[in-house]
Amino acid sequence: TLKPAYVGGKNFLTLEREHFGKRDTTKSMRMFFTAVFLASFLKSWVNRVRQKRQPILIIYASVTGNAAAYASKLGSVLRACSQVTFFDCCGTNSADDLQIMTLVKSSTLCIFITSTQGNGELPSLSRKFFSTLFGKKGHVLLDKNCA
Repeated sequence: TLKPAYVGGKNFLTLEREHFGKRDTTKSMRMFFTAVFLASFLKSWVNRVRQKRQPILIIYASVTGNAAAYASKLGSVLRACSQVTFFDCCGTNSADDLQIMTLVKSSTLCIFITSTQGNGELPSLSRKFFSTLFGKKGHVLLDKNCA
């Protein structure tokens, strides 16, 4: 059987060097260090984005619990990338109005989830809250992203 030349004599790298000449590794090393630099840059960028968790406010109105279930499902998904706050507007009173206005002002995104009754009307327990939010004090929503 025929055996490669390096088995009985010179090793593979010596034969390669004799035939092709010395390897030039500068380009491959430059590409390697560029990849390492990009990986460390992306890691620091991802960490910075994760530290700046944007506050999101989820306001829900639910009588039967369906909208609350949707709000909790959405909140569990959004918690991976942001700071989520929930607010149930069915049981609000005048003391909660001040609290919700400060929450709305501090959040970057307000998400409204509500169930409907009858012919698409709001739940009766949340009408006072929504009239307060979109009434005279509704100007806080003008510069907010709402969904």
